Amino acid sequence: MKILICPVNINNTYKLLNKKIDGIILGLKGYSVFSNFEVNIKEIKKIINNTDKEVYIAINKIIYNKDISKIKRLLIQLSKLNITGILYDSIAIYNINNELNLNLNLVWNQMHFPTNYMTCNYWNNLGVNSAYLSTEITLDEIINIKKNTKMNIFTYIYGYLPIFESSRQLLTNYFNHIKKIKKDNKYYLYEEISKKYYLIYENNKETYILDDILDGIEEVKTLKKNKIDYIVLNGLFHTENKFNKAVNNYISAINNKKIIKSMYGKGFLYKETIYKVKSWRILINQSY
Repeated sequence: MKILICPVNINNTYKLLNKKIDGIILGLKGYSVFSNFEVNIKEIKKIINNTDKEVYIAINKIIYNKDISKIKRLLIQLSKLNITGILYDSIAIYNINNELNLNLNLVWNQMHFPTNYMTCNYWNNLGVNSAYLSTEITLDEIINIKKNTKMNIFTYIYGYLPIFESSRQLLTNYFNHIKKIKKDNKYYLYEEISKKYYLIYENNKETYILDDILDGIEEVKTLKKNKIDYIVLNGLFHTENKFNKAVNNYISAINNKKIIKSMYGKGFLYKETIYKVKSWRILINQSY
């Protein structure tokens, strides 16, 4: 089982590459979500030239029609670099990769969609070799997916949990509405029913909401035993020191050394959904 890291910043990236990790995930400038920072093609090339570790590029932001021509140019440039793969959300990435015969290694990363092995196998049959699973499924469901698919499985195991993404600037609009100045891009949203604060922030003219930090360090042994291919640690809204400490703990855990007790919550790892599909049935409209 390998460790992939989403670094805190560019300096943190180079420091982490000197640790016993297997690779990093970098957000492409203007086209990634839930990343602490983003890099352009020039910066990606520099990082690749300074490491022999795996480098994945996240292009997991919503893609609009106006973005297509630029995305094509960026994918062509990335196909000429020695990157390990592309994490994609929009199916446009998959289609462009095929249309232009770029042969990029793609990782299905549609945020909350990869929740079962049947859809994983659908994408696998279309030539996609890896899936980055939803953060809203249980540990048992993660293991079950791995047992029933040939895909490489990426599992988010540490970091703030992504809840919500909007293509609108909700904070900006709110402060405009109440005629006050927005002094920061990061605030906390209070939800009355759960009596809980959620981190809300803007980036690339979009809005995101995060839940508490997930820390599945005590589950590393189980994930490794069940042959999960990658665990992912995200340094979003972490200081370097705090995140480096977490990375060191996970390196220790994956190498069967001392496992530090989890400092945060378990997210959805043990929270089963009350909604279940009881049976699969295809309905065919006879008029077509």
